[in-house]
Amino acid sequence: MSDGPRLEASEQLQALGVGGYAARTFVGLVELESGTAKAVSETVDVPRTRVYDAVEELAELGLVTVEETTPKRFRS
Repeated sequence: MSDGPRLEASEQLQALGVGGYAARTFVGLVELESGTAKAVSETVDVPRTRVYDAVEELAELGLVTVEETTPKRFRS
């Protein structure tokens, strides 16, 4: 996905009340289907440490699941 559609999707999620990092993280996970914090960080330029916070927010909204593996994997 190019930056234009990523930005548009992220902005639409933010308009619905999703935080900025969480919106970008979700867009990255949709693109990847499943990934680690490192993979998401590299895909959508969210700091890796913030991916964990973003995933927590998204999980509370029921938008992602967390696979308890080492390293943790996230799925949209």
